[in-house]
This record gives sequence, structure tokens and C-alpha cells, in this order.
Amino acid sequence: MKTLWQQLKPEYKQRLKEQEVEYPTLVKGIKISLQDNYFWSHLTIGQAKDLITFTDYTFSEMSSHDFAFGDKFLLDED
Repeated sequence: MKTLWQQLKPEYKQRLKEQEVEYPTLVKGIKISLQDNYFWSHLTIGQAKDLITFTDYTFSEMSSHDFAFGDKFLLDED
């Protein structure tokens, strides 16, 4: 089974890498939470919010489904 970090789409990994220079502690925390979890639903609301904050999406652009299941951020692996 792959961790959420392994399932994260490459463009979001890249975005985190870019943000890591300015926000090393926050990005490290996000990476750890993604590496320690296998299911989006196991993230806390705060962990999911932190990840979304470092993407190019705003909360107003996201559906409740996106927030609840993370499909927008994870690779589609059938």
C-alpha cells in the first residue's frame, strides 16, 4: 500500500519543494503527515488544510468532495 506522499501528484510535490525554501518547518510537517498516512481520511483537518494552502487552489475553488477525499491531489490508481 502506498503512502499519501507516494500517491501525491508530482505537481504538488514540486509545489511543496518550492515552498520549502521559505517555509521549511511547515512543509516538513506536511511531508511527514503524508508519509505517515495511507488514506486521506486519516489526515486531520489541519493537515489537509495545510497541504491545500501550499497548492495553487483556494478553498472556494474546491468542492466538499475534493476536501473530503483528496482526489484532486492524489494520483488516480485503479
